[in-house]
Amino acid sequence: MAKNEKQHSPSSMRRKLKIWQDRLATLAAGRKGLWGIALASFMETTIIPIPIEIVIAPVMAASRARGFIVATVTLAGSVAGALALYLLAYLLFDDLAQPLIDMAGGQAQFDDLQTKFETGGFWVVFAISITPVPMQIAALAAGAASYPIWLFVIAISASRALRYYGLWLLVLGFGAGIARIFEGRKPKVSRNSG
Repeated sequence: MAKNEKQHSPSSMRRKLKIWQDRLATLAAGRKGLWGIALASFMETTIIPIPIEIVIAPVMAASRARGFIVATVTLAGSVAGALALYLLAYLLFDDLAQPLIDMAGGQAQFDDLQTKFETGGFWVVFAISITPVPMQIAALAAGAASYPIWLFVIAISASRALRYYGLWLLVLGFGAGIARIFEGRKPKVSRNSG
C-alpha cells in the first residue's frame, strides 16, 4: 500500500479523529477547554466542514453536568464563525469570499442559495444550519446578498441551538451510547435477561 493510501485509510482517519477527540476532551476538563471547544466550533463553521458533534458528543457524555455549558460554548463559536463569513462576504466579496467559493467548487450552489435568499432567506439559513450540511456557502451567500444581518443571526442561533442543545438532551437520555454513534461506532447493547 502506498504511503498516501495509508494516511487516508479509514482506520488511519479514525485514529486521527480519536487523537483529536482525546485532546479536546482533555482541554474541556478545565476552563481553557471551553475556549478550545469554541475555537473548534468556529473552525467547523468557517473552514473545516466536519460536524462538530463528533467532537462534542463524547465530551458531553464524559461530563453530563457540563453538557449544557459545552452546548452553549459550541453555539457561541458557531454563530461567531457564521457571522465572520457573513461579514467577509458583505464587505469583501470580490476580494476574499469569491476565491473561497471558487476553491470549494461551490459556485452553482452559491448562485442557487443567493436566489433563494430573495424569497425566503430566514428559512434557507435555518434549514441549512440545522442539518449537518456545511453552511459556509450559505453564510457567504447571505452576506453577498446583503440579507438582513439580524435575521441571519436569529436564524443561525435558533437552528444551531436546536442542534447542540438537542444533542445535549440526547446525551442526557442515552449517555455514552449516543456518543459512540457520533464517533461512527455501534452503541453497546445491554444484555439483561430479565
